[in-house]
Amino acid sequence: MQEKSINNRVGASKLLLALSSFLMIMACSKKEEHVPDAASVDFAYSRLEFKCAYERDALPGLNQDADILYRYGLYLEKRKGQKDYDEIARYYRIAAAHDHYKAATNLQFLLSTGQARSPDASKEVIDLAEYYIAQGIPGAYYDMAHYLELGYGVKQDVAASKAYFRRAADLGNSDAQYYIGRLLTYVPNTADIMQAMYKCAMEQGNRLAGRNYSSYSKVVGLYQEALHGYQTAIRNGDANSASRLASAFEGPPASDRLYYLALLQDDERVDRYNKISDFLTRHEHLGAKVPDLDDIVPLPPATLLEWDGTFQWKRERDSAVPIIPSAELIEKLSAEKGLDPATGLPLPKTAGNL
Repeated sequence: MQEKSINNRVGASKLLLALSSFLMIMACSKKEEHVPDAASVDFAYSRLEFKCAYERDALPGLNQDADILYRYGLYLEKRKGQKDYDEIARYYRIAAAHDHYKAATNLQFLLSTGQARSPDASKEVIDLAEYYIAQGIPGAYYDMAHYLELGYGVKQDVAASKAYFRRAADLGNSDAQYYIGRLLTYVPNTADIMQAMYKCAMEQGNRLAGRNYSSYSKVVGLYQEALHGYQTAIRNGDANSASRLASAFEGPPASDRLYYLALLQDDERVDRYNKISDFLTRHEHLGAKVPDLDDIVPLPPATLLEWDGTFQWKRERDSAVPIIPSAELIEKLSAEKGLDPATGLPLPKTAGNL
């Protein structure tokens, strides 16, 4: 899914770490879940072929009223200062009830990590994942894969989780494509498939996939591929890639396997990439990107233009004014789904509607 909160989806590694920590301190209720059989699991990883698919092609349009609630919840989650995660979850719940898959993703993270409260967090999380799997949302397969991997709310089944990861990747989820690509680094003779997955994910905005794609390209001597890949990764918010290009433009010798990209020394580019790396490092937790990268530091042979040292992403973020959902809109959307507008949770069933 695109546009994830606080790294919108926060990234596979952060989700895995947060969930693992949460599971160590809380007992989770277990809900049996139908998972692919052994043959499906074997097929997922023995089938060493991959056709790039973009997630956007599998995603339905969003309810615009629900999107107002989602965006306000996202604003509250990203802004500086103390956060009321239960209030944020309220907006996400109501939006998710109206098929807003982005809100559902963010809500699952808040619940599964214990940041927001729920009468039964693991059940609410798994119900959301199951619902969106039924809707064919690629990211829902990715979410369920993690729950199966960890045994959160479902019976732990690491083998089955891999089948879900593969299904998500085939449907176009960039996080899953990156995840499978990393697994393939340990499988002999799969470099072409690994790079295809990394490239597909990179083209959809996955910064880590871009970094890995470029690093492998560099190792095998495809320096132009590596250069353009790092540039894409930086545009998508990768500070590490900016640091690597800063080092590459110092013009190291070919014997320097870590940074050599067959580039001439360019001190001004070194300075700009270092400034970009510092900026992204400071704002990584907010999901910073550099959409204006090619204006700030285009790749050779383009010449560098004057730069005032500012970034489009920060200018837009600093000037953004959120649309505050009206009480009437919240009441309307809640009533349509039988939700408590104060929490976004389902209203208790009464004798009249049992």
